[in-house]
Amino acid sequence: MPLVYLTRAETFSSAHRLHSNNLTDEENKAIYDKCNNKFGHGHNYTIKVTVKGQIDPITGMVCNMTSLKTALKEKVLDLVDHKNLDLEVPFFKDKPRFLL
Repeated sequence: MPLVYLTRAETFSSAHRLHSNNLTDEENKAIYDKCNNKFGHGHNYTIKVTVKGQIDPITGMVCNMTSLKTALKEKVLDLVDHKNLDLEVPFFKDKPRFLL
């Protein structure tokens, strides 16, 4: 039986700030411009998750779409949607907040 790929896309909005503690405030502003706003700036993101598998002969599905939607909501969207990634999302708190 062939493998089937199924992709689900979800969107969310979050804010963050590009800032390097190795630079002065003036240097940060010159490099990152509006992305260095001390209150952050926002983006709309799209996350796509692809699962693969064989079609279940009983259900006709590769996976239960309702279960996939619930997992994405609980494991990703509830953590990042309408949040400041730098301040409110534990995964990002100890990660670099800048690109150099």
